[in-house]
Amino acid sequence: MSEILPFYQLKIVDSTQLELKRMLRQQGELDSFTTLLAEHQTAGRGRGVSKWHDSPGSSLLLSIYVNWPVPLKESFEVNQRVCVALKPIFPDSVLFKWPNDLMVGTKKLGGMLIENHWSGGGIKSSSIGIGINLNPTNDALTRAAFLNECTSNKETPLSLAKRIQRQFSEALTSPYTTSQLVRAYHDILWGQLEPQPYLINGKEVMATVEGVTENGRLALRFENNVVDTFDIDQIKWVDPN
Repeated sequence: MSEILPFYQLKIVDSTQLELKRMLRQQGELDSFTTLLAEHQTAGRGRGVSKWHDSPGSSLLLSIYVNWPVPLKESFEVNQRVCVALKPIFPDSVLFKWPNDLMVGTKKLGGMLIENHWSGGGIKSSSIGIGINLNPTNDALTRAAFLNECTSNKETPLSLAKRIQRQFSEALTSPYTTSQLVRAYHDILWGQLEPQPYLINGKEVMATVEGVTENGRLALRFENNVVDTFDIDQIKWVDPN
């Protein structure tokens, strides 16, 4: 018999990440792979000050809480594990743009917001927020991609949430070696096939993704064949859409 994992469906919430925080404050601890699915968020957000906008029922709005069996030492390892675990859910056309976007070509399919909980010098648990565009709406952005336009297997928010929860429970905490995880992440990393425009120090340049360092810096190869690495606040991809 398969394990029954905690799953909560919410009609309207400020954000699933904030609701997870409230549950943690009230209960002190949550079972691993506790999942919250919302039909609509009034204050969804991405990394930093980014906002996540949705139309009710058109998007996957999900948060999953994970207890790590062995505390992790680096935040970027969590990011890598999440991307590698998610990839089998999606068609081949979906790749992961460093550090937290899901892309189809130059269009954004979704994003992730990962909040790690540290204790004793390691990451003991993580709250993983995921937003995925499923179906286009009248106010959809031209730079957005939609999962149900990329695959013949039409998903609802509930069906996709259940698949991701099960996939995480089976794959997220797998005992990778560092080299295995790096290779698996590199294979699904967006931006390696053709040069993309980036804004660096106020100047637009073309570069291809060479990889990501162990501490999470993006390595870019420029047209003069020079490779340099960058933190997230040092570089911005220029959206051509």
